[in-house]
Amino acid sequence: MGEPGVGLEHDALHAAARGDDLRAAIGALRMRGDRVTAPRRAVLTVLAARADHLTADEVASLLGEGDVHRATVYRTLDLLAASGVVSRQHAPGGAARYHLATTAAGRRHLHGQCVDCGAVVVLPPEALRTASRMLRAMVGFTLALDQSTLVGRCAACAATPHH
Repeated sequence: MGEPGVGLEHDALHAAARGDDLRAAIGALRMRGDRVTAPRRAVLTVLAARADHLTADEVASLLGEGDVHRATVYRTLDLLAASGVVSRQHAPGGAARYHLATTAAGRRHLHGQCVDCGAVVVLPPEALRTASRMLRAMVGFTLALDQSTLVGRCAACAATPHH
């Protein structure tokens, strides 16, 4: 299939190197000159332990009430997303979802979500670079692909006749 990760199940891609990904995320924070505080480490640890993308409420729930205050989780996710260490995905009709963007293997990818079954599909960033450049040249609009989820139909659903 060419591009590593393309065609793989999305959760399998994220599950590949969780411990290494946590170290890479912490390293990326330090390289930016950001402090690795206890709440930041806690949020990154939760994200690294899960292959799925989590909402801020899910991260807070997984941390538990006594570990990190819910408002701190929200602020921490905003800071980590702004720094590029965490990816914030805006899926249609739902809350923002977060996952580690900085990985040990450099596995940056885009997301497609099937409108029929809800499956999340790994998409190669290269597939949209030309479209992104064209939009910027034509109307001055720059796509934030790392914060976007494309909506469509997965291969399995596309192969099934639609009612």
